[in-house]
Amino acid sequence: MIETEIWHVRDGELVGDRPESWIYIWRLSEGSDPSADVLFVGVTNTAPALRSWLQLNSSDKELGRVGKRFARISTEPVDIYAYRVPPELDRPHVKHALLHALSDAGRIAPEYVGFPIEGVLHPDEAVEAYVGEVMGQLYPTG
Repeated sequence: MIETEIWHVRDGELVGDRPESWIYIWRLSEGSDPSADVLFVGVTNTAPALRSWLQLNSSDKELGRVGKRFARISTEPVDIYAYRVPPELDRPHVKHALLHALSDAGRIAPEYVGFPIEGVLHPDEAVEAYVGEVMGQLYPTG
């Protein structure tokens, strides 16, 4: 049997099961500072590969922000790491907490093209634990 998915559109909106949530991190493979390698952090409820393709190829300056704002994208290697966000966690809160964790660890590249890292951080325990797990997978120690 071929795996099949069916989506339903009613009144101009997708209906049915809540789409999966993802957080994804663009990392420079060969940046000038190997410890500060994060180029972009995003969250999405679409397939991360689709969202990444749009960020490289969209003519919209916000949606295509990586392709438009990182001039060396056609010549410099970048790796994208995507992690499912558990349904009980709020994607924007996860992104905010991960950006702060990356910034506090000195991991944001000078070429960073993402949204500004601002605001006060007050993640709940579940978000903090999830971000710790992501950081541990991105930067294993030992």
